[in-house]
Amino acid sequence: MFKFQNPYFFILIPVIVYLFFKKRKKIGITIPSVKKVKSYSLFNKKYLIGKYLIFISMILMIVALARPQIVSKETKVKKDGVDIVISLDLSLSMLQEDFKPNRLEKSKEMLKKFIQKRPNDRLGLVIFGGDAYTKIPLTFDNQMVKETVDKITIDDITSNKRTAIGMGLGVSLNRLKDSKAKSKVIILMTDGENNAGSISPKEATKLAKKMGIKIYTIGIGAKEIQVSTLLGKRTLRNTQLDENLLKNIAQETNGKYFRASDANEFNKIFNEINKLEKSKIEAREFYSKDEYYIPLLKGALILLVLGILFEFLLFIRLP
Repeated sequence: MFKFQNPYFFILIPVIVYLFFKKRKKIGITIPSVKKVKSYSLFNKKYLIGKYLIFISMILMIVALARPQIVSKETKVKKDGVDIVISLDLSLSMLQEDFKPNRLEKSKEMLKKFIQKRPNDRLGLVIFGGDAYTKIPLTFDNQMVKETVDKITIDDITSNKRTAIGMGLGVSLNRLKDSKAKSKVIILMTDGENNAGSISPKEATKLAKKMGIKIYTIGIGAKEIQVSTLLGKRTLRNTQLDENLLKNIAQETNGKYFRASDANEFNKIFNEINKLEKSKIEAREFYSKDEYYIPLLKGALILLVLGILFEFLLFIRLP
């Protein structure tokens, strides 16, 4: 934004204009037959050069006194975000169709919405079946995380016939061990019970508690599922999910357990986690000024010197 720091100096401009154009009484002497001297009258163009240079110089000085400047507004944002690692179960049971089209696709849909709401946090992704590995380390590139989540399939884990919850947590903890964030979180999403892995969920939970890492656990699956039998489809109670384990993991780490038994509950879960884990954003405004009075003063002084040179030295000035 362009502005003048001291605009009241412009009051002097009309005064200068008045004095410059004020008509003075003509005074002169008669010198007969001296044409060369007459050519330097008060209205001679050459004589007026000096006068106008001095006039422009004074105007520039007034503008310089008004201090023209460009003020730039700059906002600096300090982010104190949350480091979040999502640990996603990719066992074959995630293809169960109690969600449309299935548990995995519904999980991915909800995850992408959640990721969109966390622009100030670092996000990471761990996938697990019978073993676990890091799909994406912690990053601020939310778009990349979303695109990766969208492409995940059951085939990304070869040991997808088993579920190693402890391993999923263990790899997630490893991603957070060097984190400097004040708040560190794991979101564990699974539809089964632990039946594989060299690290037990209990050991991983103790380690998370020691590291000050909070774990939110999400149990995926309808409370009742349909299974095919020789006599047709039957509705049975879903006993595959180890809710007691997931509740204990969350409780021991000051997290929270959620049950996603339908699409509506799934959506509410991520909205609640989003509210629970707030990122601290602090914005400060700074103003920088670029001053332009010095170049104007330099130009004014140059014109003043030239004006004096023309007015008093190069040409004859008649009284």
